[in-house]
Amino acid sequence: MLRVAVTDPFPLFRHGVRMALAEAGFDAESPTDLLTWARIDEPRLLLFTVRTAQDWDLLSELCQARAGTTVIAVLEDASMPASVRALNAGAAGILPRDATLPTMREVVGAAARGDSLVPTSVLRALTERQPAGEPATAAGHPSTAEREWLSLLARGDNVATVAARAGYSERMMFRLLRDLYTKIGAANRTEAMIMARDEGWV
Repeated sequence: MLRVAVTDPFPLFRHGVRMALAEAGFDAESPTDLLTWARIDEPRLLLFTVRTAQDWDLLSELCQARAGTTVIAVLEDASMPASVRALNAGAAGILPRDATLPTMREVVGAAARGDSLVPTSVLRALTERQPAGEPATAAGHPSTAEREWLSLLARGDNVATVAARAGYSERMMFRLLRDLYTKIGAANRTEAMIMARDEGWV
């Protein structure tokens, strides 16, 4: 049997979501120790509200806690970068915090069946390496988005900051930067910074 949980900093919001889920046939709870709850060996579905930097860190932990636990990220900021970041962190679905009850039931119902309802625009952003509307770049040259990453690194920002700005998890950002270094022919970050300055990319 699928166990469902709802977490949110506001008790009234938690209560409202649990009542709405009960009407859809889901008996939801609100555990205090989320990681322990997520690691129990049985099918589990968690609606987890993401509002702070600490929430983003916990989201990644919850998504990696156990394969049988499905996490839906409830986003106060349901922008494209935040949506992409949540899915890259491992969330199986995203839900704006101000979503309508029918939308919430659809997203939760899909997750309970092992499916995911993701807006087409977010799906495209996840699957397209070249940002929408950006012209193709010459081989070995960074795209506009990649130049922005290099600029942030050149001014001293760390990978976590770049990831947050780009809407990716830190782990995914490390992968993207590694691919970028290979693309421009740099062996590491230091070489990439030198090349970026020499080529006028930053």
